[in-house]
Amino acid sequence: MLRATASNRRIVLWNAAGSAVYALSSFLLLIIVIRTCGEVEGGVFSIGYAIAQLMLTVGVFESTTYFATDAGNRFTYAQYLAFKIATCALMVAASIGYVLSFGFDAHKAAVAYALCAFRLFEALAQYWFAAFQKEERLDLGGFSTVWRSVLSIAAFAGVLAAFRDVVAGMVAASLVEAVWIACYDVPRLRRIVRIGRPDFSPKPLARLFLACLPLFVSSFLATYLGNVSKYAIESVGTEQMQTVFNILFMPSFVINLFMIFLMRPTLTRLAKLWLAHKAKPFMRIIAILLAAVAGITVAVVGACALVGIPLLELLYGVSLDGYAAPLLIVLLGGGFLSASNVFYNAMVVIRTQNAVVVGYLAAIAVAVLVSVPLVETAGVAGASIAYALACLVLALCFAALFAWGATRHMRRWEPAANAASEPEASDPEATAEK
Repeated sequence: MLRATASNRRIVLWNAAGSAVYALSSFLLLIIVIRTCGEVEGGVFSIGYAIAQLMLTVGVFESTTYFATDAGNRFTYAQYLAFKIATCALMVAASIGYVLSFGFDAHKAAVAYALCAFRLFEALAQYWFAAFQKEERLDLGGFSTVWRSVLSIAAFAGVLAAFRDVVAGMVAASLVEAVWIACYDVPRLRRIVRIGRPDFSPKPLARLFLACLPLFVSSFLATYLGNVSKYAIESVGTEQMQTVFNILFMPSFVINLFMIFLMRPTLTRLAKLWLAHKAKPFMRIIAILLAAVAGITVAVVGACALVGIPLLELLYGVSLDGYAAPLLIVLLGGGFLSASNVFYNAMVVIRTQNAVVVGYLAAIAVAVLVSVPLVETAGVAGASIAYALACLVLALCFAALFAWGATRHMRRWEPAANAASEPEASDPEATAEK
């Protein structure tokens, strides 16, 4: 049997490594495509990847966070596995219809479908990651993420270098992901916990679907929010503009990377604190996370103001002269988005997930209204402003919604706490004090 526990150092190291590789994977893939196939193909890859990321939310259905924070064991591992299979099937159907809706030519559609297939295996792998996290074995989840990502990227790079074909490269990467899940994730989890066959019982699946539906809607809307500027460029811009915007967009993942690194290990702890009605330590952790996001954002913006453009030009081999301001604006947007993610995860823990939809709808409404006019007026800079403005609106909405939800729940705790501390009527001293 695998050890039931792991050292904190091992957990921290592998969680950090897994978060880093996962966050940097899209960064590396775009570099490989641009360096191998050029800027135009980079633009085709970028819009296809944006679509695949949106479809990934369907496959995940935001059950990863819900599963990992299910401290009360409302659903079984077998029920979560059945739910994962069902959502991945839904992702396949959604991908077919969504790509068709764009009216792409044959090549661009093939790239988009290949990228959706690649992300399908990421959606599937999230089941095992959540299970490892729930069992407090983030070291296994991080280890798996690192090697699955590294091997799939290497396979993609090798095939792309040999054939100059993005579709063939994505097929190779997808096969590597499938083999890794079967050979590592499945047997490792079986050595920790007994799962059994997927449980497709209708009632538990329906309850799980309803529990995760608000989270899925918000996750879908969050990804769509990140894509609005890219869709605006697709509508009124060029493939080269798409490539430049996505290059500028990549450093914002550094901020999100640190947020994931800090947030993942705290989710289970936050769930336990909230379940125990320990509001002060719960809020203290939220405050620390927000302060960390602010500090990281300032550090990344400062570093990129000095060396961001030259470094990106060196990595991608694309001229970015005149794009320093749009880069910093996108990074500010990334900081606002990371802050909103802290509030988002906190709302999941306190189970006020319905409220997050309101914030996303408000931010998307702003993005849709301003993106196309700004792109038409200012090109890539306009797309950057639209993205940052939408993320700011999202962060402000989430802060207000979290404060409202947490206050409402804590007020419900007070009667129970007062009843527990109520003195016995037979105690004359206590009665006198009262």
